[in-house]
Amino acid sequence: MEIVEIKVERLFLAEFQKCVAYALSEFGRKTVKNWNAEYEKIRHRLEIMPTGYPFVPELQKWQKYRGAIIMKNFKIIYFYDEDSNLVRIVDLWYMRQDPSKLNLRARKIERKEYH
Repeated sequence: MEIVEIKVERLFLAEFQKCVAYALSEFGRKTVKNWNAEYEKIRHRLEIMPTGYPFVPELQKWQKYRGAIIMKNFKIIYFYDEDSNLVRIVDLWYMRQDPSKLNLRARKIERKEYH
């Protein structure tokens, strides 16, 4: 079994850093450790089973985006390119937001050069 390469996009990194900074200021270091631990578990699972998470129902128009729930209220949005054996983590979405916001962000992601 070959391990999948994972690339993390800037949009995801910016959102993740905002969430971790907020968690640190509001809830402390233990919560930040939980964020990082959950993220590492998800990355590990993606390396082994890149199609192990379900498609994102809010993005039915694009049948390639999958989502992994992190910290109960957030979803890591990614897609898997089988040809290059590559997972691209593209966004972090707060699931209590209006799903139309996720669609707007997905349109922006679709215009990137890796598609």
